[in-house]
Amino acid sequence: MTLEQLIARAREQMNARISLRNQYATELDELRGQDAPDAEQVDALRSKKADIDAELTALREQLEGYERELESDQAVQRLQAQTHPTGQRAAQPERAVEVNEQRTYTQENDPKGLRFLSDVVAEFRGNPAARERLARHVEQERHERGEVVETRAVTTSGAPGTIVPQYLIDLYAPKGRPGRKFADQCRHHDLPETGMTVYIPRQVATTATGEQANELDTVAEQDYDDEMIAVSVRTNAGSQTISRQASERGLGTEDIVFEDLLKSYDSGLDARLINAPVWGLLAVANPLTYTDADPTAAELYRKILGGVATIEDVLLDLDEDDVFTLMRGRRWAWLNGEVTDKKPFVQNSSVPLGAFATTDGAKYPAGVRGFLPNGGRVVTDNNLPSNLGAGTNEDVVVEVVQHEAHLWEDPSAPMFIRAEQPQAKKLGIDLVLYGYFAACFNRVVDAQGTPKAVHQKITGTGLVAPVF
Repeated sequence: MTLEQLIARAREQMNARISLRNQYATELDELRGQDAPDAEQVDALRSKKADIDAELTALREQLEGYERELESDQAVQRLQAQTHPTGQRAAQPERAVEVNEQRTYTQENDPKGLRFLSDVVAEFRGNPAARERLARHVEQERHERGEVVETRAVTTSGAPGTIVPQYLIDLYAPKGRPGRKFADQCRHHDLPETGMTVYIPRQVATTATGEQANELDTVAEQDYDDEMIAVSVRTNAGSQTISRQASERGLGTEDIVFEDLLKSYDSGLDARLINAPVWGLLAVANPLTYTDADPTAAELYRKILGGVATIEDVLLDLDEDDVFTLMRGRRWAWLNGEVTDKKPFVQNSSVPLGAFATTDGAKYPAGVRGFLPNGGRVVTDNNLPSNLGAGTNEDVVVEVVQHEAHLWEDPSAPMFIRAEQPQAKKLGIDLVLYGYFAACFNRVVDAQGTPKAVHQKITGTGLVAPVF
């Protein structure tokens, strides 16, 4: 059995044990919720959970050992591919790809990605030179960024894929880019190499301490307990169909399409994180209503502070720097235009006296437009809806706890682009861009053990389209 097969088997075993552990945890919660729980059954279930925890620890150590061994083997294979015995000529006329070899696609020789995308289309048409250049490009990416690039350049259906050069991603979609402001503020995790589910722990019972009234009295004891949340891995994808005529005789056609695909991918991912039913940010956030026929910035600010206070009531040990306010660009512009003679009763030291808020993009982290009087960051994202309410003209403001906005993305990003063939009879070429992600915004549970999103969304007539 190969190391890859051993790694896959170990992961399957871990997933099976995690599912069984969650089952025992559910049974234990139901048993403890009874008026007179059977102590022996409680102890038995706790013992089963403890046994599984020990098994998971052993499996994790075994998996990490396999992965280290595989990484070492792959490093030796890469070294072997780059060298041959002294005094002998290489068997192949073309030398092996080396780390310091001139890259196939660079910002200097292909600044807009035109050559890269043209090769993707030409390879689809059967051009052997384009196929060779793309293969060399993937090999160079593999040497620079690890084996994961090569293994992920193939979809689950076995269709070949090509990884986009990193400099093109930076060119068309840099960090803090307009299309994914919220996504860039989330707490990021690397998406595992395999599987369509990721797991994250959720604490469901806390430990307890108390005063020991007398010497040698039994001290307080309350067992810690948690469960594993299963989060689905989702696919974000888009495509464009271009004609052979445009590809073969057009000027910069692929360049324009490529840029549009990248921007659409980022905007689409961000919009799903915010607006997806059931699991998206707005679907799980707790509502706060702001109703007013004549809204003011001061009133909205009080609602924002009310959201922060509610979050602190749930988390209890809230770090104020961990909360940011998410709103549409038009709402931030409206706040900038509001004039008032009232000053905040409490004002953060970083906000100048006499100012309701500050805006100076040069000094702020990527994506942050300014700060409110309490020092809270403001992030604007136009993927937030603007058609809410009875009049379909209201937007929404969200208080987001950054460390409870979990986003997993492929660590080998940029995404892959492929040429498919369903349009052959129409002389069309399909370009497909895709990537995998997972997100969780409702990990926290309340005192009763009920899953509860801590994020707060402000909606209502006080957020109708502003008039300037």
